[in-house]
Amino acid sequence: MSARRIEIALVDDHRMFLDGLTEVINSLDPAYLCTAFASPREAIATIEQGREYDLIVSDLVMEEMNGVAFILALQARRCTAPVLIVSGIDTLPPVEKVLRLGALGFVPKSAPAGMLGEAIRAALQGEIFLPPDLWTVVEDNPKSPRKVAGGPETGLDEELLGPRQIEVLRLMAEGYSNKRISEVLGISENTVKTHIKQIFRRLNVARRTACVSKARAVGLLD
Repeated sequence: MSARRIEIALVDDHRMFLDGLTEVINSLDPAYLCTAFASPREAIATIEQGREYDLIVSDLVMEEMNGVAFILALQARRCTAPVLIVSGIDTLPPVEKVLRLGALGFVPKSAPAGMLGEAIRAALQGEIFLPPDLWTVVEDNPKSPRKVAGGPETGLDEELLGPRQIEVLRLMAEGYSNKRISEVLGISENTVKTHIKQIFRRLNVARRTACVSKARAVGLLD
């Protein structure tokens, strides 16, 4: 059992689940100290103010900012805390997506507390955690997250677009406006527009829908 307090940020816009999750995690180990946020923007604000966490546990589907955008926002602010996704969605596509973006685990909300505890311990050690049934499916995929645990995939995205442009592209694919992208990534709206123009030019498209479609076709997006 750790003698040092382990700071864990919990992010979920459903207050009842958030309160329950706080109680469950606090009960797993007396070293765990949870700070609950019903808004991902509130969590980001504390990080911008210099608050550091040992682990961030976030929901995937949130009205204000979904888990994908939240992970990108954390990366844009150079937050190095491991991220664990806890969600009611346990299908394969979002699991692979969040792992390739850098999250260290995915736990269904229906999972028992023991599995959540195992996922937290794995994430704190820098290891990827998935329930056994999801690992079985993911390992059959050539883009297994075990193969990309060290970071984002390389290849077409590095040849065509830079890291920031990939972040902008992924948020465009999520349906975010220029203003929301600027808020998530902590950059100006004019900078977002510049990135989008460069993305359009490199993909040889003129509209956002065509951009997203082509990016998927060439393997830049899931």
